[in-house]
Amino acid sequence: MKHFSNIIIGFGKAGKTLAGTLAKHGEEVLIIEKDPNMYGGTCINVCTIR
Repeated sequence: MKHFSNIIIGFGKAGKTLAGTLAKHGEEVLIIEKDPNMYGGTCINVCTIR
C-alpha cells in the first residue's frame, strides 16, 4: 500500500492549485474526486455544502 503525506479531496480550483504547489516542492500528493466526469466547479455547477 502506498502512503501519501498529502491527500486532497476534490479536484476543483483550490485542490488543483494546492496539489500543483505541493508537487513543485517535492511532495507526494493524492487527489480524490468522486465524480469521474466533473473536474472542478462543483460548487458552481452542482451546489455548495450547507
